[in-house]
Amino acid sequence: MTSKPGLLARIFNRGSNAPVVASLAAAVLNQPLMVQPLIGEALVGGYLEGKITSADSVLKAERLETAGGADGAGQTVSMAAPVIGVINLSGAMVNRPMPGASGPGPVSYAAVRAAFDDLLEDDAVSSIILRLDTPGGMASGCFDLVDHIFEARGRKPVYALVDDHAYSAGFALASACDEIWISRTGGVGSVGVVRYHYDWSGNNAQIGLKVTPLFAGARKVDFDPNFPLAEEALGAAMADLEDMRTIFVDTVARNLGMDAEMVRATEAACYRGQGAVDVGFATRLGTWHDLIAHIGAGGAPAPQNAGDDPVEDAPEAVSKAPVLEAPAEPVAPVVPEPATAATLAAAVAGSELPALLGMALIRRGVQADESTDKALAYATDVRDACAATLRGDESLAASFIEKNTDLDAVRTQLLSMKAEEGRNSQVITAHPASQAETRAAEQKAQLNPTNIYKKRGN
Repeated sequence: MTSKPGLLARIFNRGSNAPVVASLAAAVLNQPLMVQPLIGEALVGGYLEGKITSADSVLKAERLETAGGADGAGQTVSMAAPVIGVINLSGAMVNRPMPGASGPGPVSYAAVRAAFDDLLEDDAVSSIILRLDTPGGMASGCFDLVDHIFEARGRKPVYALVDDHAYSAGFALASACDEIWISRTGGVGSVGVVRYHYDWSGNNAQIGLKVTPLFAGARKVDFDPNFPLAEEALGAAMADLEDMRTIFVDTVARNLGMDAEMVRATEAACYRGQGAVDVGFATRLGTWHDLIAHIGAGGAPAPQNAGDDPVEDAPEAVSKAPVLEAPAEPVAPVVPEPATAATLAAAVAGSELPALLGMALIRRGVQADESTDKALAYATDVRDACAATLRGDESLAASFIEKNTDLDAVRTQLLSMKAEEGRNSQVITAHPASQAETRAAEQKAQLNPTNIYKKRGN
């Protein structure tokens, strides 16, 4: 594994002779992490080599006074400029503050909570923006902070702005906000948990070091880096990670109003820009300036149950006005409107499609002049065709759907695969044992020197 000091320089605030590297390593090695895996591996390498050497890990809360508001037509209006509370969070995150002689240490969930509560209780602050640039961090303490932000919904509009990236634990924080704004190049996702165990036993043997553990309790040295990881310890670790992923999945699903199985089906994938909006991991595309303009113009997060009936909201006098009946006219057939990314995602969430096929349909994207009903029908037909022809999991159907394979082509390929399956089974059972023995005897006789000489006329 290659350490990446330049990358680490953007993540942690550490001097080159940091005396607290050992305590930071204890926070990463053999601990569940909610962090983007490639960056997580670089972090571990940095801990082991002591190369965490920068001052770019920051948490800064500020109050921003906007220039003023505008009406719906874009005309400036006279109104008190709203004060926006901004929490700038950059770098990986740990549970509690970890200061040391070389600096304040990584951003802690405790510090984020304190900054958030300060802005929440300030009557002068009308909205809060959580501006994120983080690969994630420790699992410990993350969900407590996420629940705290989620429970504050309704007191003030809270926005997450992702104009760089908010992965794993960072995305968990973003999901707790009322809306997630993401730039075209911003990244979110990685709903998963990772853990690292390093086995140094081979290196110890090379340098002539023998470690003898003295312990009481069969599981006491399960993850000791001086020994290979035992199968029982590996199984326990994987079960623990899966339980924590379930908590993560359920939390994100609750915060975003999504089906938990759809969140799980992303398999910790990361999404950028419009792709994040399409799968429901972001509310809308927008930059820092777009969001500030939106709040300055009096914008607010969309209500959970938007779309009131205009007829019900009409004045009473209008509803009591006399109605003049017009001659009956032919009723035009109702033509379903083409799907959008948002309506397709909503339709998939409300359908009975398995999560794997639903995600494949979303990745396939919106097709020209295709309604959501037709899109769902296409996915269902592909699933049924695969189930009727070949037995197995749903990955084949998901592959067809994501590639937008024509249904006739799907059936043709399935028949070809079925025929190939039949030929393979025939080859396996073509020769009974008795025939095989006869052929072996004939080949042995042909190699007998006496027979060879006879054929040559000797």
